[in-house]
Amino acid sequence: MLNISERQKLALLLGAACLCVPGAALAQATAAKAETAAEELVVVGTRILGAKTTGALPVTVLDSERIEATGSVNGDDLFRSIPQAGDVNFQESRTTGNLNDARGDNASINLRSVGTGNTLVLLNGRRMNVTPGTQTENFVPVQTVNTNAIPLGATRQVEILRDGAAAIYGADAVAGVVNLTLDNRYEGLRADARYGFADGTDEFTLSAKGGLKTKSGGRLVVFGSYTRRTPLFASERAFSASEDHRAGLVGTPWENDTAFDNRSTASPWGSFTTIPVTTVRQGSTALTTSGVFNIQPVANTAAGCSSTPINTNLCVRSGTITGTTSRVLRYDENPDRTARGGLHRLNFFASFTQDLGAVELFSELGYYRAQLTGQREQSAPISSAPISVPASNYYNPFGPTTFGTAANPNRLANLTGVPTTGLPLRITTYRPVDTGPRTFTVSDDSIRSLMGLRGQFGGFKWDSAISYSWARTKDETRNAISNTLFQNALALSTPDAYNPFNGGNQTNFSIGDATPNSQATIRSFLVNVARVSETSLLTGDFRISNPRLFSLPGGNVGMAAGVEFRRETYSDDRDKRLDGSITYRDSVTGIIYGTDVMGASPAPDVSAGRNVASAYLELAVPVVSEDMNIPLVRSLDLQLASRDEYYSDFGNVLRSKVAGIWEVLKGVSVRGAWSQSFRAPNLAQFYSAGTQVSNTRTDWAACRLNNTACTGLGTLEERAGNQRLKPEYSQNLSAGLIFQPVRSITFTADYWQLKSNGVIGLQGAQNQILFDLLLRQQGSSNPNVVRLAPIAGQVVGDLQFVKDDYFNLGPRTLSGYDLMMSVDLPKTPLGRFNIDLAASRLNKLFQSPSDVQAALLAANAAGQLGTGINIPLAGDQVRLNGNPRWRYSANINWRSGPVSANILVNYVSPVSDTGTALVDGQFWEIASYTTVNAFVQYRTADSWGALKDTRFRVGARNLFDQAPPLASNNFGFLGGLHDPIGRFIYLQIGKDF
Repeated sequence: MLNISERQKLALLLGAACLCVPGAALAQATAAKAETAAEELVVVGTRILGAKTTGALPVTVLDSERIEATGSVNGDDLFRSIPQAGDVNFQESRTTGNLNDARGDNASINLRSVGTGNTLVLLNGRRMNVTPGTQTENFVPVQTVNTNAIPLGATRQVEILRDGAAAIYGADAVAGVVNLTLDNRYEGLRADARYGFADGTDEFTLSAKGGLKTKSGGRLVVFGSYTRRTPLFASERAFSASEDHRAGLVGTPWENDTAFDNRSTASPWGSFTTIPVTTVRQGSTALTTSGVFNIQPVANTAAGCSSTPINTNLCVRSGTITGTTSRVLRYDENPDRTARGGLHRLNFFASFTQDLGAVELFSELGYYRAQLTGQREQSAPISSAPISVPASNYYNPFGPTTFGTAANPNRLANLTGVPTTGLPLRITTYRPVDTGPRTFTVSDDSIRSLMGLRGQFGGFKWDSAISYSWARTKDETRNAISNTLFQNALALSTPDAYNPFNGGNQTNFSIGDATPNSQATIRSFLVNVARVSETSLLTGDFRISNPRLFSLPGGNVGMAAGVEFRRETYSDDRDKRLDGSITYRDSVTGIIYGTDVMGASPAPDVSAGRNVASAYLELAVPVVSEDMNIPLVRSLDLQLASRDEYYSDFGNVLRSKVAGIWEVLKGVSVRGAWSQSFRAPNLAQFYSAGTQVSNTRTDWAACRLNNTACTGLGTLEERAGNQRLKPEYSQNLSAGLIFQPVRSITFTADYWQLKSNGVIGLQGAQNQILFDLLLRQQGSSNPNVVRLAPIAGQVVGDLQFVKDDYFNLGPRTLSGYDLMMSVDLPKTPLGRFNIDLAASRLNKLFQSPSDVQAALLAANAAGQLGTGINIPLAGDQVRLNGNPRWRYSANINWRSGPVSANILVNYVSPVSDTGTALVDGQFWEIASYTTVNAFVQYRTADSWGALKDTRFRVGARNLFDQAPPLASNNFGFLGGLHDPIGRFIYLQIGKDF
């Protein structure tokens, strides 16, 4: 049963107030079965209705047929097909973050690879609310409009402005603006059903759209859709069945690169450190190295044992499970994971307009609900909340000599260095996989409601509206582990204690646990954990426009102006076991930690809001017209715009824009624009308190100076918001050519450049550690890298945590080219053809280094840091990870009578995987990726009786079953660019009534 809160009721009532139409009106409607196309829909980039300067702006328009060509029912697949789109960071193949990630039915948009949050998304010309979840990008939390919440079946067209537009629309319009125009003119009734499947998963969608015009001059359009899909497990795909992808590298210089083996050192084959650190011997044989030992299967003869066998299968070996011989003991997490979760999604949208004499009332009401269920491996203890095994643990091999009066059956014989009362141990690496995997359910709800009036006085058109949008995400994890309850089970001195020393699977060391603890013991420490996040957006505006304000020799000057207000809020309510309300106190050390959930870092709740007030002015100025007969200047039109925004938390921002289009000859035009844009720090970046995260980093300072092996270690990082952050300021420059030799052929070529200053980011924990190495070589140290005191001959002590707060980085420069050609061939004996070709080249993406990064780059170039060092977050990023140099798309549509067909080809060029080893100065190249979507459709004629006007379609996405190219990620592919689904075949039937 859906629980409707007061705020949801408010939003529903606001929209419903203007959607009330007498029920009898539906019966009176005519079955027009048509969409009226009397109005010009391309409005993005200007707010002057009818302005000639629209052509001055590089705009991509996707109509309903182009949308259908993707074969998708969600916004993610639609926007991935656009060449100007960058990588998608809000997606399910991410395995890091868990509760801290924006999981669920979420997808982001990232035009130009500028970064998530730098593209403004509008619905019918007004700003959309962002999804409540945050995702880390360059280690800082970013937010996005959820493109999967867009009702695609109700979308008439999508307009994409590929240029900065903050001078008109305000914050976030840095890389461009996306405006989704929903169909508010439809009359009739249409229903569609679609079933599709790929290997291991299927999907069903049912949708309907209805529209009517009332006798009183009102228009009501209603759309609804429901989608159900089954989960896709990682084990269903060869490339993701295991985290060890090295088999795909045989014969290449990277075949021994362990970056492609993502199996976890935290496995059932645990390693432990004595408390205090001491050398334990069995007879004359040392069982620990710096206090560390691990549990080995006797069958792993390559590693060998340090102790006599615990039983016929297990023994103790000194040190942790590192090195080639112990690599087989790493845990393969992918068999426990879904690559894509099971989903139920509901989309509803309604619009209503009503003539009220000289004024028209308009309103919208939208509702989105999605529930995604997925699965992840069980967590392991992390450095932000280590787990100690009390000496009293019944199975502790270094436990007490007796339990009461009975001899301890599990203490190893002939020990020295262990008191009779036993030694407590700290878990160094261990994963309690006998609990089974964790499952999670993410429920997303959002509501958008709008009510407004528009009209005309004199030569001015005006409109004013108030809107309220609200979104809520509830992320629930089942089968999580309470640190406190887990340690309680470890502390028991009876056989029902939890046993972390019994190893895993003797048949396949990397999979599962064949010696599980009892279910009663396991149930004693399992808990459910939830996180609830909300965002809201309240807007009010008043706009006027006049395409004929006054006249110049070149024509009429157009004007648009407006004032806007918005209230943004964000809240993040973590589970009490995460936000510090319920803490974990280590019973051995007495240290209190802020998280009581195994594998999850502590994070305080956040509640924040801001007010934004703004005003803008836009002018369309015709300088030269055709009537003036100036050679080589058929026409020249300028756009001038400026906008001022005031933020209640950081102050004022003024941005301006100048754009123009020069028609040299008929069919030949040159356009250009200069503009200023900005992205405001989001509320999470501005107001989040310090959070702790644990990531795998290499402690180069310790390993190089202590002369030990350099391997990845779980590293605690403390990150915090910063209320001294400034906006990211940008300048956009674009220039292009439009060539239309005949009406049916259009070619455009555009160059663009974006320079940003103050990009919000972090130094990065790895850079902080490298800087610590550099400073220690110079006789000092990095105060942001906090270490324990050196022990046992160490020069540098073990890493305790890294402090790393958000700040404004140095300049960033991007540039590139867009090439497009559209061909609409006249009717031929073979039918009618439409061809759209588009290509986008990312020419430059250079992040200027911070002072710390600059020092590291110089030192690395001089060889001071040693070999194999990569300095992340600085330098040229083109062709690295999610930044391919080229993206192409080709869409070919054919129609002949009742039959139509479409082919859509998408290409993404190669990128380098910076997570891999450098071989001759090169990273592993992730190959190019080409997919083909296609469909054939037949529409019945009137002679089919009850089946007249019925559409039968068969189609496929990724027709040739192209597997994603190999990457060093957990799933073996780069989810921001590539798709794991493979060939997806669908059958669709639709009917107009």
